[in-house]
Amino acid sequence: MAVLFGAFIMIFLAEMGDKSQLMAFCLASSYRARTILGAVFIATLVNNGIAVYIGAIFGELLNMDIVRIISGLVFLGFGAWTLLERRNGTEPVMVKENLGSFVTLVSLFMLAEMGDKTQIASAVYAATYKEPFLTLIGVLAGMLLADALGIYLGVRLRTIISLEKLKIGSSLVFFILGTISLATSALVPYGALVPVLLIIGVLLIIYRRNCSN
Repeated sequence: MAVLFGAFIMIFLAEMGDKSQLMAFCLASSYRARTILGAVFIATLVNNGIAVYIGAIFGELLNMDIVRIISGLVFLGFGAWTLLERRNGTEPVMVKENLGSFVTLVSLFMLAEMGDKTQIASAVYAATYKEPFLTLIGVLAGMLLADALGIYLGVRLRTIISLEKLKIGSSLVFFILGTISLATSALVPYGALVPVLLIIGVLLIIYRRNCSN
């Protein structure tokens, strides 16, 4: 049990302010909590399950610089979608949930955690204590609790913050995560980030103008 509790504490603290928790916070305005937590559970089970059992091999099979580029583009696309999605009224609207939207959420969380510090920490922890099953249970519990906290805060804020501010804040989180993912890839020169930042600025300006009309 000490191994399980140690893995839980390690991942819970590592996840504070991390990508998945921030995403759960943002998505709480559009998806039900159980849908987000279900996506987090599956993504964590797959990503960290692989890390726990075959972490060393997993690291050799994938070029993490390419993974960071893919995840960066996905985050940027999600940020643009958040801004450009048309909604009527001034209150947040829940997305109509189906298998496609759920798969999208799972994929988003998987990309966020792939190669992240929580996945690496899971692999190292399991290799150290030789208890992969207990490690995975602790990792799942820590991830779900941390992201549940993010969802709770997101739900609370959507009742006191306008839709315009909520969408801008959510899109900025995704834009920042996407830019960081691209910047940390050795395959992306820093000069390539300039047009990305310009496009983000243009999207924000267009959104503010549309809101004022």
